[in-house]
Amino acid sequence: MPYCRRCGTKLDEDAHFCQKCGTPVIDPYMFQVPSAPIKPTRNEPLVIAAIVLIAILVGGVVVAILLTASFATVNINQSYQDNTAGIKKLNLNVDSQALKVNVFTQNVTYNNNFLITLYGTASKGINGGSEGPIQVAFYNDTVNNELTITAKITQSNVFSRFNVNCNIYVNSALILDLNVTSQAGQVSLTADKPATFGFLNLQSAAGAVQANLDNLTIAGNVTLRTQAGSVDIRMNEVQVEGNNTVDLHTNAGAVTMDITQTKTLHGNLQVNAVTDLGSVNVGLIVDGDVGAKLTSQTNLGSIHVDVKHFSGNQSPILSDNYPAVSNIEIDSRTNLGGINIHANYQSSTGPSLRN
Repeated sequence: MPYCRRCGTKLDEDAHFCQKCGTPVIDPYMFQVPSAPIKPTRNEPLVIAAIVLIAILVGGVVVAILLTASFATVNINQSYQDNTAGIKKLNLNVDSQALKVNVFTQNVTYNNNFLITLYGTASKGINGGSEGPIQVAFYNDTVNNELTITAKITQSNVFSRFNVNCNIYVNSALILDLNVTSQAGQVSLTADKPATFGFLNLQSAAGAVQANLDNLTIAGNVTLRTQAGSVDIRMNEVQVEGNNTVDLHTNAGAVTMDITQTKTLHGNLQVNAVTDLGSVNVGLIVDGDVGAKLTSQTNLGSIHVDVKHFSGNQSPILSDNYPAVSNIEIDSRTNLGGINIHANYQSSTGPSLRN
């Protein structure tokens, strides 16, 4: 029951005035403060857009991971060879995309002119097709007794994590013209069997280039070159037919040579060692009728010389018998690096053509 707010008289439920004092009756709900309405969030469209964008990015990352993730390891074992009889000269051109390429000379008793083997593993992605991880475009041509081989080796884009070697075996009984390149891998040659090289070119765009030439004949020019890596050559008692050049060059790396020559050459050998960003390291032993001349130039670096039975001060330096019956001349140059020379003409006196 309501009561008058002035005199306290009990009032009827539907009374509008107090029947005793006439005071108006006030509805207790009349002045109740309504709850404040929830204001709409004005940046709600931006929040929704951000959520959608994050979802798209996360989804893209997940899809990319699934597409590039490997789910199967594939073994690689491929080989190519030629057994044509009567071949006397081999022109071998091999271009590899990103494999480590190793070349070996071998003695054979049958008509195996060369053998190329590809072995290793690669990982296949979820979007991989039916093609193999390694593709080889192979061409051969024989004219008279001369065999020309061209092999281009590429890797499939649907594979990843390649761990593959390319080994090349060539018959050392043949005259060898070798042109071997790799776009992104090491190239090496081990020629430890008596062989004759009419031409030798080893190159890599991004990898080391190495050659070990032991007791063989060089009848033409030799080139070892890389864009980003080291160049290393070892020459031991080679035979030089005519006047030939060995060019060693790297844009970013060291050039190292180790040459031992005590047997008379049938000509002269010019060695050019050039690096833009790196050092040149020369190890040289000559004797008998083999003389040597070494010249050096560096723009920002020092020249260190450690020699026996050589004359001169840093550049040029000459063996005591220079010029001799046959000569090795080494020209070393670097823009940013040092030149280190260790040279020894083993005989304190020896044959010489000097006046």
